[in-house]
Amino acid sequence: MRPGAVLNLRSVSHGTPVLQSVLQSVLQSVLQSVLQSTLQGALLSMLLAACSREDAPPLPAEASSDSFTDITRSTGIDFTHMAGKTPEKQLPETMGGGVGLGDFDTDGDLDLICIQSGPLRPSSTGPANRLFLNDGRAHFVDGTERSGDLRAPGYGMGIAIGDCNGDARLDLYLTRLGDDALLLGDGRARFTDHTRASGISEPRWTTGAVFFDGDDDGDLDLFVTSYVAYDIEKPLWCGERREGWRSYCHPDAYPGLEDRYWMNLGDGRFVDATQAAGFSDPGGKGLCVAASDLDGDGRVDLYVANDSTENRLYRNLGGGRFEDATLLSGTGVDRYGRTEASMGIAIGDCDNDLDLDLFVTGFDDESDTLYIQQQDFFFDDATHETGLENPTRLPVGFGCVLESLLGGPELDLVIANGHIIDNIELYHDGKTHAQRALTFRGSGKGRFAEVAGGDFTAQSFVGRGLIRGDLDGDHVPELILTQCDGPLRVFRAPAAGGPAVTLRGLPRHTRVLARLRHSRDGSEREILRESGPEPSYLGSGADELYLNLGEWRLLALSLDGKAPQRFEPALERALLEFADGQIRVR
Repeated sequence: MRPGAVLNLRSVSHGTPVLQSVLQSVLQSVLQSVLQSTLQGALLSMLLAACSREDAPPLPAEASSDSFTDITRSTGIDFTHMAGKTPEKQLPETMGGGVGLGDFDTDGDLDLICIQSGPLRPSSTGPANRLFLNDGRAHFVDGTERSGDLRAPGYGMGIAIGDCNGDARLDLYLTRLGDDALLLGDGRARFTDHTRASGISEPRWTTGAVFFDGDDDGDLDLFVTSYVAYDIEKPLWCGERREGWRSYCHPDAYPGLEDRYWMNLGDGRFVDATQAAGFSDPGGKGLCVAASDLDGDGRVDLYVANDSTENRLYRNLGGGRFEDATLLSGTGVDRYGRTEASMGIAIGDCDNDLDLDLFVTGFDDESDTLYIQQQDFFFDDATHETGLENPTRLPVGFGCVLESLLGGPELDLVIANGHIIDNIELYHDGKTHAQRALTFRGSGKGRFAEVAGGDFTAQSFVGRGLIRGDLDGDHVPELILTQCDGPLRVFRAPAAGGPAVTLRGLPRHTRVLARLRHSRDGSEREILRESGPEPSYLGSGADELYLNLGEWRLLALSLDGKAPQRFEPALERALLEFADGQIRVR
């Protein structure tokens, strides 16, 4: 019987009373049997689902190409996020903090900034943001004391990284619960607060941010997502009024806030151009924003992940103007027409059809969502078909990365998970605060298969941020995972040390078409990548492009549709740098 079907015995209206009685008896027996079988099946499914993630024994850390290795201790990075938890269960305590990678001391390798939250009422004596400087071999020393205004107090959320004043040194934008900060870097890992002089004033609760060239004038503009209107002096009570049962409130309890677009004037100042540029989402509850040339027209578009309100896709029309393309693109809601509690964003060509797709993490009982681009700016929710719906339905997803990590050029997917409610076990059997991360091997044809993942998935984390970057110079990126109110972790990828290429120095959001040749059978193929740092969730990944080759070799690269630059012999391992319109092998 189809689920939800109703059998009406009154429809048995023909024949003798005896026959009617017999038919009714038979139908009642069949109905009872079917319903019992259906209920048993449903109960079994729920039990299996409940045990499939949080309560299951640890997955084996197989010595295979799927296994990440925890290298946190050997890196020297010892950061622990502090949420500043209170008995009042204030919603900001659930968010976690971001991390960002960049060469802040201009020595040629990736350094790390960790965003601290701490007490809801920050003070100069409280915990501070941290800076860790890399020696190029994934060994870090604490450079916080020399970092200047990076240490200034504030309840931190996220970070955006970019050269916003054109001096070839990396600058920072820090989102906060309260006044945001724009910090200018000096290229020697020291930062100076430029917020007031820049004209930026943002005292609200902000979360995600991205530097990108929105008006095609050659400098970096800024888009900042705002979350909800929140007053820490008037915390709401949610959950049962029993000892230990008070819970964090759903964001539906608070009004959303308008995101803001800050246009760079090119002289160190910014102006609020939100309405003039065509951005509008007054009820949005933004947690992440990603910039990408999704339609390949050479202009950078924006995608905003909103928490329980419709996501937003803004198409860049040129000249600093954007249009809301959410409805026609199909990216505002899931395939069932429902809004989701969207958290993090990853962008990449998941099905190797040479256009870019969108992946968005979400809350439990919703599943994360993969939007496959079918044609120019039209996307299809293909989460179920790609094998991602069931594995992502129980966890609460936050940071996510699409990158070739397991070997070969296909994009794999990794997700940091963790519930926001720290006493969720009181309300739901089978759900936990700490949850296992997920690792999926990509087929290159739009399908993903969950794999063990080694240390990355072997234990549970209250996962939040997740970014990638090559810390040790082997051209294969490591993963950095942050926790809410917990220690940061660093993982080496299974493909570490294998054939791979790094490309540095590209303008942000350059489309890169790589032509590859198989090392054994000589067949050739093309793959699409895009330059620029990925936000994941509250973060900023490395502004480097990685090509994990496996059994393939790099024949040529074409940038934004221009004539390809060939490499003879084909490259197996190399560091490439883009300068003066040319790619050079170092």
